[in-house]
Amino acid sequence: MQFLKKSFCVVLVLAAAVSVSADEAKGKKKKDNKGPAPTARFVEKLVLTDAQKEQAAAVDKEFAPKLAEINKTRLALLTDAQKTAEKDARKAAKEAGKTPAESRKAVDEALKLTDDQKAKMKDIQKQNTELNGKIVEALKKFLTAEQIEKLPKVGGGKKGAEKKKKKDAA
Repeated sequence: MQFLKKSFCVVLVLAAAVSVSADEAKGKKKKDNKGPAPTARFVEKLVLTDAQKEQAAAVDKEFAPKLAEINKTRLALLTDAQKTAEKDARKAAKEAGKTPAESRKAVDEALKLTDDQKAKMKDIQKQNTELNGKIVEALKKFLTAEQIEKLPKVGGGKKGAEKKKKKDAA
């Protein structure tokens, strides 16, 4: 009888430990689903001081809701089939080692957007580019000159338009 009581207590302790472990694992997954911070792709190659990390976190906090809204609008524009095709095309492009430009082209071809979707997508991209510009401007307020030089260029803007005009004129 004594052995049975001790065995029962051991089983209860193990069950409680497994339950706590499962709860912790669920908590970690929820944090990971948050997605990358708005500043993440801009500062990923930079070595930031602790103060700069805090300032970058403040920029993230400011721009995250705006970025989430743009992404939500973009996803609402796509059908379930298009979302699946986009995911598959991104995965295939990554596995094939394609450049970002090649990957975008492959995804665009896989999406098969309607003319209406293309027009709306262009507007969404414009909003995203403008927001990225604002994020970079906010980062420039606290980064050093060397760090600013390492920031990726945002938009392409006028330079791309000038090249196109020169091509059209020729």
